[in-house]
Order: sequence, then structure tokens, then C-alpha cells
Amino acid sequence: MQISVKDLLACDFFAAALLLAGKNGLSNLVTSVTVLDSPDAPKYLRGGELVVTTAYSLLNDEEAQKEVVAQLAKNGAAGLGIKLRFFQNQLPEVMQKTAERLNFPIIAIPDEYAYTDIYEFVTSNFISKVTGEVKHDDEVMQEINESLYREGLEGIVKALYKWTGLQTLLKQGSQVYSYPEENYAPEIPLDPVKWRKQGTNKGKLYNIESYYFQRNDIHYEWIAVSLLEEHKDLGFIMLFKGDRDFVKDDYILLENAASVCGVELKRLQSLVEVQRKYRKDFLEKLFAGNYTWEEAKYRASELQYDLPAYGVVMVVSFDPKVINVFNDQDIARVESIVSDVYGWRTLFGLPGKDNLVVYLPDDKEKYLPLAETLYKKLLQAFPSAEIVIGIGRGSEFDEISKSYQEAKNAITIGSCLDLNPKIYDFSDLGFYRLLKLPDVKQEMIKYYEDYLKPLRVNDSPDENLINTLSCFIESNYNYSDTAKKMYIHPNTVRYRISVIEKMCRVNLKYAYDRLNMEIALKILPLIEPIHHD
Repeated sequence: MQISVKDLLACDFFAAALLLAGKNGLSNLVTSVTVLDSPDAPKYLRGGELVVTTAYSLLNDEEAQKEVVAQLAKNGAAGLGIKLRFFQNQLPEVMQKTAERLNFPIIAIPDEYAYTDIYEFVTSNFISKVTGEVKHDDEVMQEINESLYREGLEGIVKALYKWTGLQTLLKQGSQVYSYPEENYAPEIPLDPVKWRKQGTNKGKLYNIESYYFQRNDIHYEWIAVSLLEEHKDLGFIMLFKGDRDFVKDDYILLENAASVCGVELKRLQSLVEVQRKYRKDFLEKLFAGNYTWEEAKYRASELQYDLPAYGVVMVVSFDPKVINVFNDQDIARVESIVSDVYGWRTLFGLPGKDNLVVYLPDDKEKYLPLAETLYKKLLQAFPSAEIVIGIGRGSEFDEISKSYQEAKNAITIGSCLDLNPKIYDFSDLGFYRLLKLPDVKQEMIKYYEDYLKPLRVNDSPDENLINTLSCFIESNYNYSDTAKKMYIHPNTVRYRISVIEKMCRVNLKYAYDRLNMEIALKILPLIEPIHHD
């Protein structure tokens, strides 16, 4: 217990004690109890002691009585508890005057109070800063444990507030619990990287650090401890400084709460890993067509996910060569982002080490615009990763594997087109939907070599033949319109087109050759990355 003299006297245990002097020192904090058995005992104090004595060694020695009180106050004692049976139940006047002058509390303690009982009460109990309730330290720790089992992590912050009276905040993953809720300061960053450490660790034996945040006229101080599970940082608990300094009890309670949370987080992590395993297995079998509709719906309900009868598959691809996205912490971040965007009952999972799959109802107006929100949030969370989203076409349940394959094809083809944002809906790929990469890779290369490779080999900045051909086709094979768009003379266009026809052995007056050259230009964005494999 670390308690002010005033609050100590308010406890039922000290109901028979009486303040004799030094009322202006009642805010002194009591941290321990010691016995004064000789006049020179005060020199050995560390500060914060409630000193108890019969003062028999001071009997009939006013100078010693005065000196003891002065030395106790000088060396940081919280107060003096004295049994007055050797003084005819009357505090010596010199002790009373010295104590008043030094604002040092002196308390009359009844003879029936055993020193060991006083020591046990002060050192083995906590007092609630909210309710005034006094409990043995074992009972308080048990209460913190029980609060976790009753209310989860939210119970922890409530219990800490009850016993410390300080605003409490707990962050685990993306979840934030604060109590009292109305006192939470939202301007404080919840990223510990942005915190400023304040001084040294006053907790000494505790894994607790002091921090502060200041912006303009706003200033906050707090102590915090990380929530660790197998050396993984899963969050933290914070106690904000109120109208008093932090005391030893705050550190003890905060450290104990963190320990309790560690056990709970380990249990929760185990449950999450089991859930991921079942979900991964379900998705793999779902897209492989191993379930009937009734089986899939029942399985999804067991996992607490909605399974639309008519839906669309979305695949999010992460480039594993850029960042190791799929460690435990990053998986949790990805899952949190998807849940925030689409809701926690949306069926999604990580069946592979480099992609995320989401199965949505086929309601493009409602769900597909959120793909861009998802894309932006993932980029913010993983700025170094290459992220591409592919979206299949809507399909009935028995064709869900087809939508899944279309989403993957959309990523493969779309990545070659290199649009921004990198979100590719298979329905919008037009002509490119006919290309099933990599099945037709070699044939596409041959097609390119037959029609466009001569221009790529001989092209130069002066002639720019491929750009001229592309503009000529876009201008509906009109020489004048092409010349205007390219800011060159029509005769220059005619000359370049004639060169193209000779090099590629085509005649752009014929519809067949025109179609072949148009197709060749369309697949050109897909050829360069394939050709260099």
C-alpha cells in the first residue's frame, strides 16, 4: 500500500487512532512501517515510513523529544505513530509544537494495536482510490484476474481504474479499451514510436517506462508497459497521470495487469491461429468445389461468416519479394483492415503466402467501390509492398471456382497493363479476358514477333514507328487526323506507314491486316514482361 496519512486514518483499521499534531502534513505518503527503538533511529530512514514507537527512550528528555521529531521530518518519514502510556496519555508539548512547525503528523495509537498488525496492514493491502475499499494484495490480484474472465480486456482497464483512480487505456492489436471512456484524450498517438520517454524507469523492478506528449498547450504524462507474448509486442497498457504523482502501487498493479493480459493474449492467439487454420482449409476446399451449397453454408456459419449464394471473388496479391507481409503481426493487420472495410462477418482468408481472398455478395454498387478503400488502407499499412487486386465476375455458388480463377487472371493480366490504382475487374478487361496467361504465353510471343518485333528492333526516336501506328489506328486510319495529333506533316505519316507495311509485310488497306496489327498492339503491354522471363 502506498497511501497518504489522511487516507490511512480514514481506514476502518485506524478508526481508533487520533491525529495529535501536524495536520498540514496529512498528504505525506506512507510506503512502509518501521519501529523507533532509539533516539538515533531517524538517521536510518529511506523516506515514506510510518514510524511507530512507545517513545520510552525519550521519557523525561525534552531535547531528545524535539530532536527526534525534527530528524524524522528531515529524513522524509511520513508520520509518527506513538503509544502514550508512558506519557500519561498526553503528547509532550515540545513534540507537539515541533510537529506543528514542521507540518509533520503525529498520531496517537491505542495500546492494543500490535506493531506487526500495523506493518501487515500497511505493507500487504491496497486501498481503492475510487471506492476507498481496502483489500489484501492477494485479493486485489485475484480481483484483476476475475475481471479479465468476466469482461475480457475491458475488465482489466476497469479494475486498474478502480484501484489507482487513474485514467487507463489498453491497446491490443487494433482494439482500444479506455476507462473512464469520457476522459480519454484522442489526440494522444497510439503508436509508441511517437511517444517521448521521460527520465529513467522509476519502477526499477518493473518493465514500465514513463512517457509524455505535448502539443501547444496540451500536456499529458503516463506510464506504460508492453503486452508481450513470446517476445512479440501485441500492444500496451497505459496509466495517465492525474492530480497526483505515480506511486509504487501504480507500478505494482500495472505490472500485474500486464502479466494477466499476457496469459489471456496467449490464449486468444491460440484461438486465432485455430480459426485461421479452419478458415484456410474451408477456403481451399470451397474454391476446389468440394462442398455442396448446404455443406458450405453450414461450415461458414460455424466459422461465423456470411456465405452469399451469388457472389464475387476478390483476390489481393502481395509481392513477397518486397516485404514479408505474412508474419503473425502483419496477418493480424491485414485481417483487421479487411474487417474494418467489409465487416467482420465477410468471408475472407489467406490461403497462400502471398495473397488474400475475399468472397463478397455480387452487389457492385455496394461492395466493389470499397475495393479502392481496401487498396489504400493496405498501401498505408504496407507502403513497401507491391499490392494488386483482381476481381472475378459474379457467379452462382457452383461456379465460385470460376470467379476465383478470373480474379487471379485479372491480376496476372492487369499487372502487365500497370494501371493505377492496381485494381483490375475481370469484367472490365474487354479483349484481354480472352487471354489466359500463362497458357498462351508462347503463342503471344510468336504473334508479337510476326507483326511488331521488326518495329521494336528498328525503331528510333526520330521515326517512332509504333507510336505512329498506334495513333494511326486510333485516328481510324486517317492520315490527316494522325498528323494533327502527332504535330507532324501528313506526308510524314504516309511515309512512316509505308515503312511499317514493308517491315511488317502487311497492307493496312485490308481489314484482315488491320485486325492483326490492332491485336498485336493490344497484347504489346503483356509481351514485354513475358518476353524477358
